[in-house]
Amino acid sequence: MKRHLASVGLLTAIAAITAPALGWPTAWADPVPSVSISLDDGARETAPGAENTYTLRLSNQGTARLKRVLLVQSLPPSMTFVKADAGGHMEQGKVAWTVNIPPEKDTIVHLSARVGAVAGAAVQNLASTACARRSATGPVLVCATDINTVTPPEETAGWVLPVSLASAAVAGLATTALLLRRRRRGQPV
Repeated sequence: MKRHLASVGLLTAIAAITAPALGWPTAWADPVPSVSISLDDGARETAPGAENTYTLRLSNQGTARLKRVLLVQSLPPSMTFVKADAGGHMEQGKVAWTVNIPPEKDTIVHLSARVGAVAGAAVQNLASTACARRSATGPVLVCATDINTVTPPEETAGWVLPVSLASAAVAGLATTALLLRRRRRGQPV
C-alpha cells in the first residue's frame, strides 16, 4: 500500500510539472483567486426616468496579480444603458470590462443606466447583477446584486380635470345667478 501511495505522489508531481508545459489543463495549476465583489448604486428606491449610477468594486485579497479578469454587469430589460467608464462596453443587455487587479488592491468601475416605464401600478423591484470570471468561458468567481424598489409616478385619474373644471363652472354660474337675483330685488351685492 505504501508503494502505491508513493507512486501516486510521484505521478502527481510529474503531472504538475509537465501538464502545464505541454499546454494541458490541470485542476491544481490554476487555483481560485481570493476575490470579493460589491455592487451598489447608493439608493434603495428609484422611479421611472431616474438615472442610476452603479459602483462595481472587485477586490483582490490574494498575493498574486489577477490579469484580464472579465467583469460583467447585467441590466434588467426596463433599464437603458447610458454610459460606462474604464472601457466598459454594452453588448446584449450586459456591460463588460476587462481589468487587471494588483495583489491586495481594488478595481472600481462605474455604469449609468436610466430606469424605464413601469408596467401597471404595482411596486416592482429592479435587480442588476455583476459577476467576475477569469475569461468569457471560465467559471464565475464571485457575483453581487443591487436591488431597487421602483414605484410608478403618481398618476392623476383622467376624470379629475374635467370634473374640476365642471365644478368650477357650476360654482361660477351659481354665484352669478345669486348676484343677478339680488340685484333684481334691489338688495346690496
